[in-house]
Amino acid sequence: MAAGISINENCVEYIKKILPKGSTILELGSGEGTTWLADAGYTMYSIENQPEWYDYYLNYTTYINCRTKMYDSEYTAPENIPEQKGWYHPDDLFPNLPKEYDLILIDGPGGSPYGRGGFYKHIDEFNTDVPMIFDDINRVADSEVMELVSNYVGRDYHIIDIWTGVILG
Repeated sequence: MAAGISINENCVEYIKKILPKGSTILELGSGEGTTWLADAGYTMYSIENQPEWYDYYLNYTTYINCRTKMYDSEYTAPENIPEQKGWYHPDDLFPNLPKEYDLILIDGPGGSPYGRGGFYKHIDEFNTDVPMIFDDINRVADSEVMELVSNYVGRDYHIIDIWTGVILG
């Protein structure tokens, strides 16, 4: 497995330990990790906001391609994370979410100046009774999102490595 902008090998191995093959993963942000998880026997649904990645790994995942909605006076940024400027467009995302999934992998949206705080802002739209993996927690804002979600759902988070944390279902 290559290092870079994708989830890392520790993350993939952790998912294999807690989630049986054949389970469904809802992935916010696609990348090479999408292929690793699909090859490990998981059904993948990938939410993507960057047109250059739309349907990029189509043989491995079902895509939910979304425009990006920038926060403004009517669509406000998540509380406590003001530096994030936008998220997946709710009109593209929520009508297209799968009905059931066994794990959420929060690794997007990709690209600056967006952020993952939109997951917290719209948390009630997701099934948070499943494990939630947070990638890139070495970045302060992404770590703060994990902490906010942990407090909201009333379950502790655990650190897998310096890049990845999890809230178990």
